[in-house]
Amino acid sequence: MELIIERKELSGIIEKMGKVLPLKPPIVSLGGILMEAKKEGVSFTTTDLQLTLKIFMEGSVKEKGSILIPGKNFISLIKELPESSIKMITKDNYLIIENKNFQYKLLTMSIEDFPKLPEQDISSEANSFVLSSEDFVDMIKKTCYCINPQEARVYFRGALFNSDTRILTMVGTDTRRMGLIKKETSNKNLLKILLPYKLLEVFPYLVKDEKMKVAVSKNQISFSTDRILLTSQLLEGEFPNYNTVFPSGKLNYAKINTKELFSSLSRINLLSSLNFNSLYMHFRQNLLVLNLESPDIGLGEEKIKIEYSGPDVTMIFNPVYLIDFLKTVEEENIRLSFTEPTKPAQIAPEGNENYVYIVMPIKP
Repeated sequence: MELIIERKELSGIIEKMGKVLPLKPPIVSLGGILMEAKKEGVSFTTTDLQLTLKIFMEGSVKEKGSILIPGKNFISLIKELPESSIKMITKDNYLIIENKNFQYKLLTMSIEDFPKLPEQDISSEANSFVLSSEDFVDMIKKTCYCINPQEARVYFRGALFNSDTRILTMVGTDTRRMGLIKKETSNKNLLKILLPYKLLEVFPYLVKDEKMKVAVSKNQISFSTDRILLTSQLLEGEFPNYNTVFPSGKLNYAKINTKELFSSLSRINLLSSLNFNSLYMHFRQNLLVLNLESPDIGLGEEKIKIEYSGPDVTMIFNPVYLIDFLKTVEEENIRLSFTEPTKPAQIAPEGNENYVYIVMPIKP
């Protein structure tokens, strides 16, 4: 194998590779990056068996070939090389990386030990649709913070990805809070799958500002662009009926400025601790009073003018759960609705019916 590629472009690719490459691979070959040089360019593939990432880049290929290179060493070296064209040659059991100012030799790995990866059928129109990566990243942003990847029940370790009548819905929950976001899609088919947390965690770093073809099979999902193919295994299990957690009956409503509430919560949360994190929210006529007391640190109180005309009510929340939601809100105001102090509250950006957050209060 012999080729010449640009270090700057290669650096961006190996940075993405590092997001999928296992830190502590269970088998040696999973610590490698498969490099395949063909006439049209070179591709790099890495996998942890749950996620598989393949990226193509153009290059001047003089001799075709495939090798498995130690991922961690390769990534570390390329990051430190100066900006220039890099020549890569395989000789004996080495990958030689050089230009006129330097030469490095990396021992290659046994390519036969690299997992044989199943091919995803991305051509079937029945199982595929187009989605912008910007929309998908936004869906991740508004659900991922609600997921607990350490949850014992497997269906809570990821997000429900559901499609019906050209509307995509993503839902994430850890049973104490839930985020739900909807987007329009070209998909005409019913879809109900569970996306693993690892996929949601790394995706925003891998694909940006591109239209993707999304293909779904029985146990995996693929996202493909002109240069990137990301494949993920799906979680198994039946996601609970999330529709049962929405407040119903006679609702009380409060309109609150997003930035004011976020600022107040950020300050008052400085007084919370692991054992004392109960935020008291006192809803009064057009007024919200926040109280938090920690015997270890002290106590704090803040008052915010709001639009509220319901009865005087006090609810208790973990302030972090509210802060996490507010970080994802771009709208000027939020609308908080509830029935009783001990039942779930619903919060949504004002004027945005496609993003809803449900949070459980703490019982007194």
